Amino acid sequence: MLARVPLFADLDVHDIAQVDRRCQAHAFEAGAVVYHAGASATRMYVVATGAVKAVRPALDGRETILDLCAPGDFLGAVPALGEDVYSDTAWAVSASCLLGLEAHDFDAIMERFPAVARATLRGVSRRLSQAQQAVHLLAGAPLEQRLAAMLLLIADKMGRPWDGGTLLDVPLTREDLASMTGAAPESVSRLLSGWRREGLIDSGRRWIAVRDPKALHSLRDA
Repeated sequence: MLARVPLFADLDVHDIAQVDRRCQAHAFEAGAVVYHAGASATRMYVVATGAVKAVRPALDGRETILDLCAPGDFLGAVPALGEDVYSDTAWAVSASCLLGLEAHDFDAIMERFPAVARATLRGVSRRLSQAQQAVHLLAGAPLEQRLAAMLLLIADKMGRPWDGGTLLDVPLTREDLASMTGAAPESVSRLLSGWRREGLIDSGRRWIAVRDPKALHSLRDA
């Protein structure tokens, strides 16, 4: 699993074994919290199986989903980059296995393997870019564009072929999608129902499949 993670993609078998000796496997049931926003940053995680959502609590008690982490993604905070506390809260969306690295172990790995430090910076930069794109969408794009972009992103990260379409292989509620797109759950439900009638998607309780990705791309890029 570690060898397939982008952070460690440039390491050889011997180097991967050194990283593995510092890792611990952690199991989380669906709905379990991995860490809370504001807590001291003590650990980095790599998703081995399952899915984890990173959310940012708002003053009104609602949560905005910042990222949906699939196998191979990393989450947590990097004290070496000045992140002393977790800026978000992470929840297991489904039963998940995460590989944990204590902060001091991750620091030692970055010092020992410069390729990991470079990959970490690329990962942080990519997340910043994604966050800026999300802010842009949430600030001015219509809901059709925001929701189409989110479904395509999830399909790219967690999709698998299914009955002629792409199944989003992660349990998602309408509330989850509403949080991701900054919309009311009722608005998301109405839009998804319309897309289902038009054949763009198929859906059921806590699952969605993309049927017409070209149509969603057109909506996203409108």
